[in-house]
Amino acid sequence: MKRFLQMLLALSITPTLFAQTQFSTDVLSMNPLGYWPLHGNANDASGHNAAGSTGPSLTFTSAVGPLGISAAPAAVFDSAGQSVVSIPAPASSALNLDALHPMTVLAWIRTTRQVPGDMVIAARFDPAAATGWGLLVDNGGLGAPPSAGRLVLVFVSGDKFGLSVESTISLNDGGWHLVSATYDGSGKASGVRLYSDGVPLAVTTVVDNIAVGPIQNSAPFTIGGAIDGNDAFEGSVNEVAVFGTALTPEQNLQLALDAPALRRILGQFAFGGGWTSAIYFSNTSTSPLSIPVSFTGDDGKPMIVPSLAASSTVLSLAPGASAVIEAPNVGGLVQGYASAVLPVGITGYGVFRQSTPGAADQEAVVPLVNGNGQYQLMVYDDTSNLITAVAIVNPSTVATTVGITVSDESGKVIGTSSVDLPPSGKTAAALRSLPGLAQIAGNRGTVQFAVTRPTNFTGSVSVLGLRFNGSAITSIPATGKARGDF
Repeated sequence: MKRFLQMLLALSITPTLFAQTQFSTDVLSMNPLGYWPLHGNANDASGHNAAGSTGPSLTFTSAVGPLGISAAPAAVFDSAGQSVVSIPAPASSALNLDALHPMTVLAWIRTTRQVPGDMVIAARFDPAAATGWGLLVDNGGLGAPPSAGRLVLVFVSGDKFGLSVESTISLNDGGWHLVSATYDGSGKASGVRLYSDGVPLAVTTVVDNIAVGPIQNSAPFTIGGAIDGNDAFEGSVNEVAVFGTALTPEQNLQLALDAPALRRILGQFAFGGGWTSAIYFSNTSTSPLSIPVSFTGDDGKPMIVPSLAASSTVLSLAPGASAVIEAPNVGGLVQGYASAVLPVGITGYGVFRQSTPGAADQEAVVPLVNGNGQYQLMVYDDTSNLITAVAIVNPSTVATTVGITVSDESGKVIGTSSVDLPPSGKTAAALRSLPGLAQIAGNRGTVQFAVTRPTNFTGSVSVLGLRFNGSAITSIPATGKARGDF
């Protein structure tokens, strides 16, 4: 029993928040000059009243993107028609940035076809004066090989390039990516950083000479192509934002972590006191890839992993390579969870192991899972000698109440309970020990976990289950449910 109780203390899991709400909250907290979610319109959510107009051929998909159902629809751009989003930006506009002003431009994108040339994600470019700046996908028009799909930030003055910094990897994989370019205002290419899914990209400097002239102009700010319809984007775009500052690597990573389609969680990472944990990654792609990994304690604070001497790291894996981060059974019990941003092509899983003197080690393998928002469903079995334990986590930045409803095999509700969790807080217990759930003993069925407070979709919950059968342990996955299912 002592080991069982210790295991309850060691449980942990954390996925992302209800992603769209948290992504929007985080973007707005960084004070954008303009923020266009593109959820069926070109409204500006930043409060700066920079609403735009949509081209007659622009459509919006009902498909769910990387930020979940509330981030749909996303804008769908097609070079076959005029689909550019145009936002007025007169000379007095905050969007009229010059070549010595810090900036960041970001967007979620998904390419569907790789047209020759280049595709504008977002730009402030005057075709008549051939002057301005833009964040583009280079499919061969700016120096990359055909269909290369490389992210590039360019400054142009009088048809002369003053700055061109390009990634060395492709984004043309058909998946959603959060892309961003930051510039520190130094007037040098070394002040540019490009990111994909929160990870800094290796870059090539093509041009570094802003002395060719100014980039300010009187053209509108556009999304999905230039104002004259050229360099049209092929695919989907949403959540476009422009900032008058260079967002930090930490801010770029946080925005990427807001997407459950990217962030993966190892819900149990404990070491010492009889426990060992490890997390494994492999690169199944043909390109080098980077994986940001962070560790958080049950108190919501960064957790130092001895093998790293840090609470976070970025792994760089060559094609076909693999890596492991392990925390051995040394010293007293330390407990928390691991989070990783997995680019397309990276797979992984976690392992935790209990060591008891005089007995064989017991080990459980845990998949890396998506964040599942405000609802979780888990199957339990507390018949015979089985005991189901859970860790209930609030990964959001607001205090949250989680309601618990337990049903038996017939679907009849046999108990309800609730837990109050502080921001980033967690509780761990045997299900049957929670108030109102003693009836679980001797039964099997399902248990639902749902955020009941706050009611504005800013709270979040994630659950990890463990089944004990004597000294043997097995992990129990919980799955997300749609709101309408409740």
